[in-house]
Amino acid sequence: MSNLNAPSYQIEQPVIFLPGTLCDERIFNACWQYLDIPMRAFVPLQWAEDLTQMKMLTSDRLAYFSQKVHLVGYSMGAYIAALTALENPNRIASLTLIASTCDALPEAAQKARQQTLKLIKSRQYKGLTKKHLAQFFHLSNQDKQQQALVKAMEQDLGPGVLAAQYQATANRKNLMPKLAKANFAINLIAGEQDNFVSQQVFTLMQNALPKANSLIIQNTGHMLPIEQPAELAKHLAANINQLTIA
Repeated sequence: MSNLNAPSYQIEQPVIFLPGTLCDERIFNACWQYLDIPMRAFVPLQWAEDLTQMKMLTSDRLAYFSQKVHLVGYSMGAYIAALTALENPNRIASLTLIASTCDALPEAAQKARQQTLKLIKSRQYKGLTKKHLAQFFHLSNQDKQQQALVKAMEQDLGPGVLAAQYQATANRKNLMPKLAKANFAINLIAGEQDNFVSQQVFTLMQNALPKANSLIIQNTGHMLPIEQPAELAKHLAANINQLTIA
Protein backbone atom coordinates (compact mmCIF):
# COMPACT_ATOMS: atom_id res chain seq x y z
CA MET A 1 0.00 0.00 0.00
CA SER A 2 1.46 3.38 -1.00
CA ASN A 3 2.11 6.05 1.59
CA LEU A 4 0.70 9.28 0.15
CA ASN A 5 2.25 11.31 2.96
CA ALA A 6 5.72 9.83 2.54
CA PRO A 7 8.55 12.33 1.99
CA SER A 8 10.12 11.99 -1.42
CA TYR A 9 13.89 12.02 -1.84
CA GLN A 10 14.89 12.79 -5.40
CA ILE A 11 17.84 11.20 -7.17
CA GLU A 12 18.61 12.47 -10.66
CA GLN A 13 21.31 9.92 -11.51
CA PRO A 14 20.70 6.34 -12.69
CA VAL A 15 20.30 3.80 -9.89
CA ILE A 16 20.18 0.03 -10.37
CA PHE A 17 18.82 -2.18 -7.57
CA LEU A 18 19.71 -5.84 -7.04
CA PRO A 19 17.66 -8.10 -4.70
CA GLY A 20 18.69 -10.75 -2.20
CA THR A 21 18.14 -14.50 -2.17
CA LEU A 22 14.54 -15.45 -2.93
CA CYS A 23 13.60 -11.78 -3.30
CA ASP A 24 12.08 -9.88 -6.18
CA GLU A 25 11.22 -6.18 -6.57
CA ARG A 26 8.95 -6.40 -3.53
CA ILE A 27 12.02 -6.21 -1.30
CA PHE A 28 12.49 -2.59 -2.43
CA ASN A 29 8.88 -1.50 -2.97
CA ALA A 30 8.50 0.12 0.45
CA CYS A 31 11.79 1.98 0.04
CA TRP A 32 10.91 3.14 -3.48
CA GLN A 33 7.79 4.87 -2.10
CA TYR A 34 10.14 7.39 -0.50
CA LEU A 35 12.31 7.88 -3.59
CA ASP A 36 11.83 9.76 -6.83
CA ILE A 37 14.31 8.21 -9.27
CA PRO A 38 13.40 8.88 -12.93
CA MET A 39 16.29 6.66 -14.09
CA ARG A 40 15.74 3.54 -12.00
CA ALA A 41 16.28 -0.09 -12.98
CA PHE A 42 15.89 -3.43 -11.23
CA VAL A 43 17.86 -6.62 -11.89
CA PRO A 44 15.56 -9.68 -11.70
CA LEU A 45 18.17 -12.07 -10.34
CA GLN A 46 15.40 -14.61 -9.79
CA TRP A 47 15.38 -15.16 -13.56
CA ALA A 48 18.98 -16.38 -13.60
CA GLU A 49 19.97 -20.03 -13.55
CA ASP A 50 23.62 -19.45 -12.65
CA LEU A 51 26.20 -16.78 -11.84
CA THR A 52 26.92 -16.05 -15.49
CA GLN A 53 23.28 -15.21 -16.12
CA MET A 54 23.15 -13.05 -13.00
CA LYS A 55 26.06 -11.01 -14.31
CA MET A 56 24.53 -10.84 -17.79
CA LEU A 57 21.23 -9.53 -16.41
CA THR A 58 23.10 -6.88 -14.45
CA SER A 59 25.21 -5.85 -17.43
CA ASP A 60 22.02 -5.58 -19.47
CA ARG A 61 20.66 -3.02 -16.98
CA LEU A 62 23.97 -1.13 -17.07
CA ALA A 63 23.44 -0.73 -20.80
CA TYR A 64 20.17 1.13 -20.17
CA PHE A 65 22.15 4.25 -19.28
CA SER A 66 24.86 6.21 -21.04
CA GLN A 67 26.22 7.81 -17.87
CA LYS A 68 27.75 6.24 -14.81
CA VAL A 69 25.34 4.39 -12.54
CA HIS A 70 24.86 3.82 -8.83
CA LEU A 71 24.53 0.14 -7.93
CA VAL A 72 22.47 -0.71 -4.83
CA GLY A 73 22.61 -4.36 -3.82
CA TYR A 74 20.89 -6.09 -0.97
CA SER A 75 22.32 -9.30 0.60
CA MET A 76 23.10 -11.69 -2.28
CA GLY A 77 22.42 -8.86 -4.71
CA ALA A 78 25.15 -6.80 -3.06
CA TYR A 79 27.68 -9.49 -3.92
CA ILE A 80 26.54 -9.53 -7.56
CA ALA A 81 26.61 -5.73 -7.60
CA ALA A 82 30.18 -5.77 -6.28
CA LEU A 83 31.26 -8.28 -8.92
CA THR A 84 29.68 -6.14 -11.61
CA ALA A 85 31.29 -2.96 -10.30
CA LEU A 86 34.73 -4.55 -10.22
CA GLU A 87 34.32 -5.81 -13.79
CA ASN A 88 32.97 -2.47 -15.07
CA PRO A 89 34.68 0.17 -12.90
CA ASN A 90 34.45 2.94 -15.49
CA ARG A 91 30.66 2.58 -15.57
CA ILE A 92 30.15 2.86 -11.82
CA ALA A 93 29.58 6.05 -9.81
CA SER A 94 28.98 4.29 -6.51
CA LEU A 95 28.34 0.90 -4.98
CA THR A 96 26.02 0.49 -1.99
CA LEU A 97 26.21 -2.80 -0.11
CA ILE A 98 23.21 -3.49 2.13
CA ALA A 99 23.28 -6.35 4.66
CA SER A 100 26.11 -8.11 2.89
CA THR A 101 29.74 -8.98 3.53
CA CYS A 102 31.05 -9.52 -0.03
CA ASP A 103 33.32 -12.14 1.48
CA ALA A 104 33.71 -15.88 1.04
CA LEU A 105 31.00 -17.93 2.71
CA PRO A 106 31.95 -19.34 6.12
CA GLU A 107 32.19 -23.12 6.38
CA ALA A 108 29.04 -23.31 8.51
CA ALA A 109 27.04 -21.38 5.91
CA GLN A 110 28.33 -23.62 3.13
CA LYS A 111 27.29 -26.74 5.04
CA ALA A 112 23.84 -25.30 5.74
CA ARG A 113 23.39 -24.53 2.06
CA GLN A 114 24.43 -28.02 1.03
CA GLN A 115 21.89 -29.48 3.44
CA THR A 116 19.16 -27.27 1.99
CA LEU A 117 20.13 -28.27 -1.55
CA LYS A 118 19.87 -31.94 -0.58
CA LEU A 119 16.38 -31.34 0.81
CA ILE A 120 15.33 -29.52 -2.34
CA LYS A 121 16.68 -32.29 -4.55
CA SER A 122 14.80 -34.93 -2.57
CA ARG A 123 11.68 -32.72 -2.56
CA GLN A 124 11.69 -32.61 1.22
CA TYR A 125 12.32 -28.88 1.55
CA LYS A 126 9.44 -27.27 3.45
CA GLY A 127 10.51 -23.64 3.25
CA LEU A 128 11.15 -21.11 6.01
CA THR A 129 9.76 -22.03 9.41
CA LYS A 130 8.26 -19.34 11.63
CA LYS A 131 11.32 -19.55 13.88
CA HIS A 132 13.76 -19.16 10.97
CA LEU A 133 11.70 -16.35 9.46
CA ALA A 134 11.75 -14.44 12.75
CA GLN A 135 15.56 -14.53 12.71
CA PHE A 136 15.60 -12.26 9.67
CA PHE A 137 14.00 -9.44 11.68
CA HIS A 138 15.02 -7.33 14.64
CA LEU A 139 13.67 -8.64 17.94
CA SER A 140 11.70 -5.43 18.43
CA ASN A 141 10.20 -5.71 14.96
CA GLN A 142 8.33 -8.97 14.46
CA ASP A 143 5.76 -7.39 12.16
CA LYS A 144 3.49 -10.14 10.81
CA GLN A 145 2.75 -8.25 7.59
CA GLN A 146 6.45 -7.83 6.84
CA GLN A 147 7.12 -11.48 7.59
CA ALA A 148 4.20 -12.43 5.36
CA LEU A 149 5.80 -10.46 2.52
CA VAL A 150 9.05 -12.41 2.88
CA LYS A 151 7.12 -15.68 3.00
CA ALA A 152 5.13 -14.69 -0.09
CA MET A 153 8.31 -14.01 -2.08
CA GLU A 154 9.71 -17.36 -0.98
CA GLN A 155 6.57 -19.23 -2.01
CA ASP A 156 6.16 -17.37 -5.30
CA LEU A 157 9.76 -17.89 -6.42
CA GLY A 158 9.99 -21.43 -5.11
CA PRO A 159 12.71 -23.93 -4.18
CA GLY A 160 14.01 -24.11 -7.74
CA VAL A 161 15.06 -20.47 -7.64
CA LEU A 162 16.58 -20.97 -4.20
CA ALA A 163 18.64 -23.90 -5.45
CA ALA A 164 19.85 -21.95 -8.48
CA GLN A 165 20.84 -18.97 -6.35
CA TYR A 166 22.61 -21.09 -3.75
CA GLN A 167 24.56 -22.91 -6.44
CA ALA A 168 25.37 -19.71 -8.33
CA THR A 169 26.95 -18.10 -5.27
CA ALA A 170 28.41 -21.19 -3.60
CA ASN A 171 32.02 -20.45 -4.52
CA ARG A 172 32.08 -16.82 -3.46
CA LYS A 173 35.44 -15.11 -3.36
CA ASN A 174 36.54 -12.45 -0.92
CA LEU A 175 36.07 -9.22 -2.88
CA MET A 176 37.32 -6.91 -0.13
CA PRO A 177 40.93 -6.55 -1.35
CA LYS A 178 39.79 -5.51 -4.83
CA LEU A 179 37.05 -3.23 -3.51
CA ALA A 180 39.60 -1.49 -1.30
CA LYS A 181 41.47 -0.45 -4.47
CA ALA A 182 38.38 0.62 -6.41
CA ASN A 183 38.01 4.23 -7.59
CA PHE A 184 34.23 4.40 -7.23
CA ALA A 185 32.54 5.39 -3.97
CA ILE A 186 31.39 2.61 -1.66
CA ASN A 187 28.62 2.79 0.93
CA LEU A 188 28.12 0.12 3.61
CA ILE A 189 24.72 -0.19 5.29
CA ALA A 190 23.78 -2.77 7.92
CA GLY A 191 21.08 -3.41 10.47
CA GLU A 192 21.75 -3.11 14.17
CA GLN A 193 20.72 -6.71 14.80
CA ASP A 194 21.47 -8.60 11.62
CA ASN A 195 21.82 -12.28 12.48
CA PHE A 196 23.60 -12.91 9.17
CA VAL A 197 25.94 -9.90 9.11
CA SER A 198 27.10 -9.44 12.69
CA GLN A 199 28.49 -6.24 14.17
CA GLN A 200 31.89 -7.92 14.33
CA VAL A 201 31.79 -8.79 10.64
CA PHE A 202 30.60 -5.28 9.76
CA THR A 203 33.52 -3.82 11.69
CA LEU A 204 35.90 -6.01 9.70
CA MET A 205 34.32 -4.65 6.51
CA GLN A 206 34.82 -1.09 7.72
CA ASN A 207 38.46 -1.84 8.46
CA ALA A 208 38.95 -3.48 5.07
CA LEU A 209 37.31 -0.54 3.27
CA PRO A 210 38.49 2.52 5.23
CA LYS A 211 37.41 4.97 2.50
CA ALA A 212 33.83 3.68 2.46
CA ASN A 213 30.93 5.48 4.08
CA SER A 214 29.30 3.21 6.64
CA LEU A 215 26.02 3.27 8.50
CA ILE A 216 24.25 1.04 11.02
CA ILE A 217 20.49 1.53 11.08
CA GLN A 218 18.93 0.98 14.49
CA ASN A 219 16.01 -1.35 15.26
CA THR A 220 16.70 -3.33 12.11
CA GLY A 221 17.61 -6.91 11.29
CA HIS A 222 18.59 -8.52 8.01
CA MET A 223 15.41 -7.48 6.20
CA LEU A 224 16.53 -3.86 6.34
CA PRO A 225 14.82 -2.60 3.14
CA ILE A 226 11.38 -3.54 4.43
CA GLU A 227 12.02 -2.96 8.14
CA GLN A 228 13.32 0.61 7.78
CA PRO A 229 12.45 1.73 4.23
CA ALA A 230 12.26 5.45 5.02
CA GLU A 231 15.65 5.48 6.74
CA LEU A 232 17.19 3.52 3.89
CA ALA A 233 15.71 5.86 1.28
CA LYS A 234 16.99 8.91 3.13
CA HIS A 235 20.53 7.58 3.34
CA LEU A 236 20.60 6.31 -0.24
CA ALA A 237 19.58 9.74 -1.49
CA ALA A 238 22.10 11.50 0.75
CA ASN A 239 24.98 9.23 -0.25
CA ILE A 240 24.22 9.34 -3.96
CA ASN A 241 23.38 13.03 -4.26
CA GLN A 242 26.57 14.16 -2.56
CA LEU A 243 28.66 12.57 -5.30
CA THR A 244 29.72 14.51 -8.37
CA ILE A 245 29.75 12.25 -11.40
CA ALA A 246 32.63 12.80 -13.76
